[in-house]
Order: sequence, then C-alpha cells, then structure tokens
Amino acid sequence: MGLCFSSSSPNPPQQYSGSASTDSKNVGFSATTSSAGKSQFSEIASGSIDSSQGSLPLPSPHGQILERPNLKVFSFGDLKSATKSFKSDTLLGEGGFGRVYKGWLDEKTLSPAKAGSGMVVAIKKLNPQSTQGFQEWQSEVNFLGRLSHPNLVKLLGYCWDDDELLLVYEFLPKGSLENHLFRRNPNIEPLSWNTRFKIAIGAARGLAFLHASEKQIIYRDFKASNILLDVNFNAKISDFGLAKLGPSGGQSHVTTRVMGTYGYAAPEYIATGHLYVKSDVYGFGVVLLEILTGMRALDTKRPTGQQNLVEWTKPLLSSKKKLKTIMDAKIVGQYSPKAAFQAAQLTLKCLEHDPKQRPSMKEVLEGLEAIEAIHEKSKESKTCNSYQPPRQRVVRV
Repeated sequence: MGLCFSSSSPNPPQQYSGSASTDSKNVGFSATTSSAGKSQFSEIASGSIDSSQGSLPLPSPHGQILERPNLKVFSFGDLKSATKSFKSDTLLGEGGFGRVYKGWLDEKTLSPAKAGSGMVVAIKKLNPQSTQGFQEWQSEVNFLGRLSHPNLVKLLGYCWDDDELLLVYEFLPKGSLENHLFRRNPNIEPLSWNTRFKIAIGAARGLAFLHASEKQIIYRDFKASNILLDVNFNAKISDFGLAKLGPSGGQSHVTTRVMGTYGYAAPEYIATGHLYVKSDVYGFGVVLLEILTGMRALDTKRPTGQQNLVEWTKPLLSSKKKLKTIMDAKIVGQYSPKAAFQAAQLTLKCLEHDPKQRPSMKEVLEGLEAIEAIHEKSKESKTCNSYQPPRQRVVRV
C-alpha cells in the first residue's frame, strides 16, 4: 500500500520560483516534447538504453539505485479506466502540478481493475497549463524510477500520451505528516511523541540514502506535506520534481534557479541560488521543529514576531525552561525532558546559517537514534521505579 495526497490546507506553505541562475539538467534526458525526444525518453524510462550520465552506485544495503528505471508504461485509456474516468469521488488532492486521483490496478499485471478490487494506487495527472509540470514530471521518472528504498515512495509507472502526462505511485493510506500535525480533524488523533520520532527517523533515513551515493542527490523540497505515511506510520519521502544531482568535479554546490517552499528553503539557497547537499539538512531541521512544536513553519495567523517559526523559536531552543513553552501541548508528559532538549539541540545544528556547520544527514540520523534510545531508557527507568513489591502479611500467633 502507499501514497495518499490530501487536499490543500487552509494555510498552505507558499511555493516560489526565483531566478538566481540557469537551471542545470537532471540526469537521463533533456526537457523536450518532440517525437524524437519522446521516443528516447521511453527507451530510457523503460530501461532499454542507459542514461547519458551513467548509473549511480549502490550506496546502502537498505536501498538500491538501479542502472535504468524499471517502470510500466501506461496508456491514458488504462489510467482513465483505473480512476473511473477521473471521477470526482476518486480525487485525493490538488496542487500546482495538477490533481491526484485514487485508482485500482491488478496487483500482478498492473492492468486496470474494478473500483474496490485489486491494488489501490495514486495517479498524479499533471495540469497541461503548468509551466514547471513537464520538467518536474521528467525528474520524478528519472529519480524515483531508479531509486528503491523503504523510506521513499514507490513509483510504479508513467503515461505520456499526447499532452497527457501522468505518474502512478503506491498509495499511502495515512496521508501526509502535515495532515496529522496541523489539521483540526476530530477523527485524526494527535501524533504521539513515539510516532513523531518514528516518522522523523524514517524521513532521515530516506534523505541519508539520497545523500550517500557517490553522485549525491539533493532533494531540494523537504517539508511536512512531502512526507507520506503508510498504515503503520512508516515515513516515505514523495515528490521528486525538484530533485537535483549534487555537485561534481570537486565543486561544493550546484547553481540553480531558486525553487521550493517558503519557510523550509535554506538561507544560502534563497540568497544565492547555490544549492548544497546540506541545504536539505536545513529543511529537515525545519520539519523537526514542526514535529516538536506542532506549529507550521510559516503561519500568518500567529502574532507579529512569531509568524516565521524558525526566527521566533531559534533563540528559545537552547534553554530547557524556554523550550517547555513552545513544545506541543498535545504530547506533554509523553517524553523525557532530556530527550526533548537533545532533540532541540539537534534541530539547532540543522538550522545553522552556514551550511558547513550543519551535520550530515548520516549524523542527524545517528543523533535521532541516540535520542530515541534516551527516551526508551527513561521509560524503562520509570517502569522499574513505579514497581511496588506486594506487602508481606504479618501473621501474629
């Protein structure tokens, strides 16, 4: 099971696109809609020829990078049938890219199945009027078509039929982290401390995997709405439309157009268009801050001076006393103060202004796992201390 997209939030993060420099090409093929380009794309995406920049090495025993994408090519008719002709009751959500629908496919053949039978999938149908849609669609196929990891959403296939561009993903029934942290839905229980940390660790594993390959992959748009959850709240990173191959030839960064989401993008990237691998670490720090506080990265409904979560809370994170005032009230009593403070210190490191001062995602993951161990130890200690042996009855003779 897999991906779920929800409708846009009442106060969603704002997307932006600046102009720092010309954008470098993604791996595999150029952005062309000519028939020759389409033919070459189909050959690459179906795995019959190698991509122009070669294969990426295997960085981890827990994930895999394929030499060529291994995807099913769907016809538009197949996906129309799978979604009941894109009927409104199958609509899962809508964004700048277009709409996402629920569909049903046969588990073995991936051919259209009757609604309610077979395997549930999420089908992203790009808006033909979207200026960035085609490039982002290509990027999704290029990266997710070759990446396999438990903490990345699985792309099953694609459709390019005249002007119709679609992507087919696994369906994730629990929706996004954003839904669970910020939606005031009485049917959705607040995430516990344990579940929040499980999600943070899963997302960190996914990012660490992307950064671990020889030619590092920079995700570029890490945010709560792009972290999707399976039935057991395992985190999976979705939406690789803005992903880039990292710097090569001894360079420290990639220069590219500034694109992303306000509140999550790293300061050096916004200011210069210089994109570092550790720009992702900053975005992770923002999401970790949202997990701890239960507040959005940007919220114009908050009082003046508190609307930007990072600017407002950063000075408070290094004080145990002040930290209590911003921790999410919904998880009070579920965590040890030591674990919460350690998490706040790790967040501060991720949010360092200078990217060189930020930890790597591998170090972030190790830090999160160490904090989880502190919390577990604290729970065990409380259990032991609360144990009262039964009183001995004194029998007088």
